[in-house]
Amino acid sequence: MDSPEIAGAIARCDAWLDTMRGPQGYGGPVAHWWKSCLLYAGVGLDWRYEGIILGYLKLHARTGDGRWLAKARRAGDDLLNGQLPNGSYRNSCFELNPYPGGTPHEAACDLALLELARVLRQRGDAGWEGYGGAAEHNLRGYYLGRLWDREAQRFWDDPELRSFVPNKAATLAEAWLKLAELTGHDEPAVAYGLPALRAILDYQVRGGRLDGAIDQSGRREKRAGRYFPYYVTRCVAGLLAGHDWARDDRYLDAALRAMGFVLRTRYDDGSFPQVVYAGGHVNRYPQWVAGVGDILRAMEVLRPFGVAADPQPTLDWLLRGQGPAGGFRTARGFASQVSQREPGPLPEFRDLLAVAGWTDKAFRYLAGTVDDRAGSKEQGVHEEDCVFRGKRYGYREDRDVVQVHLGRQARYRWRKGEAWAEMAAPESWGT
Repeated sequence: MDSPEIAGAIARCDAWLDTMRGPQGYGGPVAHWWKSCLLYAGVGLDWRYEGIILGYLKLHARTGDGRWLAKARRAGDDLLNGQLPNGSYRNSCFELNPYPGGTPHEAACDLALLELARVLRQRGDAGWEGYGGAAEHNLRGYYLGRLWDREAQRFWDDPELRSFVPNKAATLAEAWLKLAELTGHDEPAVAYGLPALRAILDYQVRGGRLDGAIDQSGRREKRAGRYFPYYVTRCVAGLLAGHDWARDDRYLDAALRAMGFVLRTRYDDGSFPQVVYAGGHVNRYPQWVAGVGDILRAMEVLRPFGVAADPQPTLDWLLRGQGPAGGFRTARGFASQVSQREPGPLPEFRDLLAVAGWTDKAFRYLAGTVDDRAGSKEQGVHEEDCVFRGKRYGYREDRDVVQVHLGRQARYRWRKGEAWAEMAAPESWGT
């Protein structure tokens, strides 16, 4: 699948990621389905580090170029420098930043740190212990110390509400299994990783039109009845890791069924709906763009097990979403989130916004498809009309700023590297 087009896309994305760095790491505003974080735009030690670190490690493995390993290590240092005494990471809540204790975000950081540690140890670099130790401190200090229920044998997303979120548990299980691999001890896998995966199996639909779907969440054992193709996909890697560790075909079967459900929801243009409900209703919008990198990666890792679906329509959907500045747009159809009508001719501001914690998913996938060819890092300026709160504005991103403006008057501006964005008073947006 390697091509000059993909090599160029990676090079531009790498250059864009560099513009998103501040003194303490990768920042930027966040657009999300549940909530957006547009004012705080400082460093976020959340799941953006999963794709950034693992993407750079993949580039290093495929090209042998030491600069990629250096960038992975620099990102790992961001996490070490931002770790709190209890093991959590500062500003790890993504759309709810700036707060610590984000799930699955901290586990995603742990996954990346553990893989970085593995690569460095393999190279004989004693620095691996710091990265592996930080991940273990988070897993034991935060996840085990606060979210683990020994009696129920699961990690709650919120212990007080007894809420369980399978895709978050899958990322956490994968991290425990990775820790077991790194340390050579079975305890992290047997005591915590595999129980987390067994809980996920209880949330998967068997049979019927929803076969393979995994419920988004449950609270006190009451299931939500909502199936998000993207989050179902986020369960695949953890289930496969469980299969690799335990040689238990239940996990492989669950991963294959999950991917089967996701692929049945795919539209002809390669995109996916946001939510499928138990009663049959579907919410199409907003449709993730950068995030489909995770879906493409799941398709790829399941290929040896018989998943033969053509990735090209979804790859085309992803590549069309890269902006001139190098980041990948977040979505299509934020303006239709409530109405679910076909979006109008102009994208919504949040559609266009390239977010480090979504673009990293495109970057990680694409990084695994290239050889050692060099791509052009030439970046452009992204200027495009958009809508926000029902009004027409201009959108602009370059190396220094992201802004929404009306004529020469900025309604929203984030100067890259700064912790907070500037936003005009709400009453001024419509004038």
